[in-house]
Amino acid sequence: MKSLRATVAGLAATIFVLLAAYAGADHPPAPTEPKPAPTFTGRMKAEGRVPWGEYDGHRDCWALIGDTSYITCRDGYKTTS
Repeated sequence: MKSLRATVAGLAATIFVLLAAYAGADHPPAPTEPKPAPTFTGRMKAEGRVPWGEYDGHRDCWALIGDTSYITCRDGYKTTS
């Protein structure tokens, strides 16, 4: 009877360890580095805008070309043309 209890307890412990290993309990996930914030130029390129240079006295302007061109400058100036 004692050997049966010991066998069942050993089997239960083995199953528990295997399930814990399968779930990843013994290896926590590695920390990930935060993504850097996108730059103004990178954001404008990702939106499909084209550089327009200086516009209305504002430098580093980008435009989304279409029927109406939406212009955005680095200093926050926005307009349409």
